[in-house]
Amino acid sequence: MNDNMLTKFILSFLVHKDEYVKMDTDQQQLIFQTCKTIMMAIYNSIKYENVHPVIYCGDAEAQEVISKAIGSVRNFLPSTDKITIHLIH
Repeated sequence: MNDNMLTKFILSFLVHKDEYVKMDTDQQQLIFQTCKTIMMAIYNSIKYENVHPVIYCGDAEAQEVISKAIGSVRNFLPSTDKITIHLIH
């Protein structure tokens, strides 16, 4: 996947969200990187049959949000069943 295209795609979505625009730069960067991680996991699970992406989260809230995000596209993208979200300490 082309990194520039992915960045443009994610930012074109985020810049229209008031919550995102109101955040400070560090928070915006965290949200952007999280979106990028999710999108790359979805892309890899679709493109490669034998790849089972794992996303590591540092806290339970992040794990819940990421699980919800991936679950919301599961009906349209069944290969997302291969994605695992783990909580690390």
